Amino acid sequence: MGQYYFLMCLLPPMPAALGEKMPLGFGEIADTIKRNIFPEHLDIAFAHLQSVDAFNWEQRDQRRDLFLEGGILSRENMAGAKDLPDFIRSFREEKERGIHRAYIYDRLWELYYSYAYAVAQRIGCRFLIDYLSWEIGLRSSLAALRVREKGGNLDEHAILSTFNPRDYSNFITQLKSQKNPLQAERYLDEERLRQIYRFEGSSGFSLDAVLAYLSRSAIYCRWEKISERFDIETYLWHGGSM
Repeated sequence: MGQYYFLMCLLPPMPAALGEKMPLGFGEIADTIKRNIFPEHLDIAFAHLQSVDAFNWEQRDQRRDLFLEGGILSRENMAGAKDLPDFIRSFREEKERGIHRAYIYDRLWELYYSYAYAVAQRIGCRFLIDYLSWEIGLRSSLAALRVREKGGNLDEHAILSTFNPRDYSNFITQLKSQKNPLQAERYLDEERLRQIYRFEGSSGFSLDAVLAYLSRSAIYCRWEKISERFDIETYLWHGGSM
């Protein structure tokens, strides 16, 4: 029996398809994991969940009224700039001095990924090392695609360009063939789900399995919210017309 058998039994199964209702919200899932993760694994679980904090800070800093539950920071923490993680504090300091990027929040994500990857390496968490490497490479490939299509300087968009590049050419070709932006976004997340499955390993009750579940549930919860706003199937398969 794996070390996280009890925790994994507390977590509900995923829906059959993106857009279907999740048994629990992402905030509830994250809270369940926080309560039951072993003390020696808190750092890696928190590092993974702080991707939500990075997203929430990106929204708040642009005065967007959008806040996702499930991170480490509350709305109040963010409003009062209390207990901010180092990567957000560093971003704020750099922003004060001036960030020379086409989109300054690329730097926020670069700082977050550097932090989370360092924690994954220190803990020796194979899932997060592999998945973050893949995600960073994907973001860099998408940035390169935007630069090729719209012009600009790739260095202003790249995220941790020192990572060994993977070949995303076939994936990018398929992505470009999607009928509309939402279908492209769904194709992206379906590929993320495939990579999560690939990287989580064979043990269903390990730390890797818990973090993979967390990654997977974030994607399913996001698509549940998207489906609440409009009929996904109509949009996807009828050329984006509503």
